[in-house]
Amino acid sequence: MVVAWTLSVNPSDNYLECNGQAVDSTKYPKLYALMHNTPDYRGVFLRGLGGNSTSLGELQGDAIRNITGTMGGSNAQSTGLWDYGTGVFYQFNQGRHSISSQQEWYNYVSQGMGFDASRVVPVANENRPVNKAVRYFIKAK
Repeated sequence: MVVAWTLSVNPSDNYLECNGQAVDSTKYPKLYALMHNTPDYRGVFLRGLGGNSTSLGELQGDAIRNITGTMGGSNAQSTGLWDYGTGVFYQFNQGRHSISSQQEWYNYVSQGMGFDASRVVPVANENRPVNKAVRYFIKAK
């Protein structure tokens, strides 16, 4: 049996932390008969079998939700500006510029499109579900 433990103090000698440590065959013979090391659950989320989970006991890699958006065409004949950006795309202005064409000068606004996932989904330096940290222990005897 694996339990989630919310304290920094260990529950008792009857439990071993699930950190990949070797199981002592003399102290915990029944658990040793099942496994020689405890599972290593540090930094991973345990998930019930079924739905979109992988096979029992298999580590499933991380993933994020799909991020989408659209960008429009250019209305260069009249303004030289992008028409729109939705979702993760946004329009930005790089400033005014002048160009010469056949002895005539034209002023235009230089613009571009940017991509920013935070416009659509929560972002961080990792992929993660809503969570609280716990320590996992396995009942050893």
